[in-house]
Amino acid sequence: MTILLRYISFIAISFFFIPAPLKAQCDICDFTIEEIRFNTNIVGYYMAGFDLSTGTSNVDLFEYLVSGPSECYYSTSSSERLKLDFKIDIFSPELGFNSQTNFVNGTLFLSDFTGPVRIKNTDINFSTTSVDGASLEVGNITPNKFINLEDIGSFILSSGKIPNGTYTFTFDLFSDAEDNSCGGNRISTVRREVEIYEPTFLDLQSPGFNSIAEADQSPVFTTYPNFIWSADMCSECNYGIRVSKYDPLTHDSPYAALNDISNLPSDQSIDFYQIDSNSSVFTYPATGAIDLEQETYYVWQIKRSYETTVGVKEDYSDIYIFKIGRSQDSVSADLEFLKELIGEEVFSQYFGPNGELNGFSLIGIQLNGDNATTQDLDEIITKIKEGNADVKDVAIE
Repeated sequence: MTILLRYISFIAISFFFIPAPLKAQCDICDFTIEEIRFNTNIVGYYMAGFDLSTGTSNVDLFEYLVSGPSECYYSTSSSERLKLDFKIDIFSPELGFNSQTNFVNGTLFLSDFTGPVRIKNTDINFSTTSVDGASLEVGNITPNKFINLEDIGSFILSSGKIPNGTYTFTFDLFSDAEDNSCGGNRISTVRREVEIYEPTFLDLQSPGFNSIAEADQSPVFTTYPNFIWSADMCSECNYGIRVSKYDPLTHDSPYAALNDISNLPSDQSIDFYQIDSNSSVFTYPATGAIDLEQETYYVWQIKRSYETTVGVKEDYSDIYIFKIGRSQDSVSADLEFLKELIGEEVFSQYFGPNGELNGFSLIGIQLNGDNATTQDLDEIITKIKEGNADVKDVAIE
């Protein structure tokens, strides 16, 4: 028994003197920064979405991840500190910045790492001392001394929003200690360019006019008209259209007609028929709509919606009135089509009071040797109005 105890004791003593594996050292140079997400769906940036006195915002704009070796988490070394420099450059002709110009620079310090560091704009304000995964210290935030901050401030105060332009955000990660291989050198970087262009105009082109009198003078001759409008480019905008019958005897205004039973959309629980693309031309659909009728007035409107820092904003065009005239079978036999094809000035030269064709009637229009249908002519007229086609010459045979 004595021999056995001595043997066990020897093993225990020997085990005690076997060197324990040392904890691996944290290499701060192995940290990186990456973009998790940036909300590119926002079109309008309004200052009401930000508290300028505290720097707080509930608008979800971005999230970045700073991560490194696991040995750096829960470490007590005072040298394990990161410096995150950021800058914002602006290209904005509205502010007189006709080339990329530095606007502001700032620094954040990260330390006491407990895991990967998540930096969300909603988690940071002027008094923030920690974020998910680390302690945080806000360093100097300095605007470019060569730009006129008063002009920018006046613009923002008067408009209530950030001016249109291209904003470039750059985040550079450094070690905040000089006693390592990366001290003073950038170890990781990420860059994001954001286009901020809030749309300003939405104008109807055709069919229709602001008054019934004008609609009477220039009716359309198809029950599947092309609706054309003009608007700013906006890739994140959504568009919808509403078309309703207009009876001057029962509706006291185009607005009242538009908000009565709609032909498009036919589902009366929907205010506007969703347009899938950003095209500014839409053909009246054969399904999902109530058929349009000849010798009838209609009104239409376009709605545009997009996301801003204060919620969804909705823009509405004017309301246009158009009349569908009576066509002859499937072939156009009305001079109004010809007027739209060749233009009112040329049309008046031939068919006006002193024109050589005054009093003549149109028996048909041929396209490539065949009788042109209403749809054929509508497509050509649409291309002319969009600037994608032109009439080079008019000859009389």
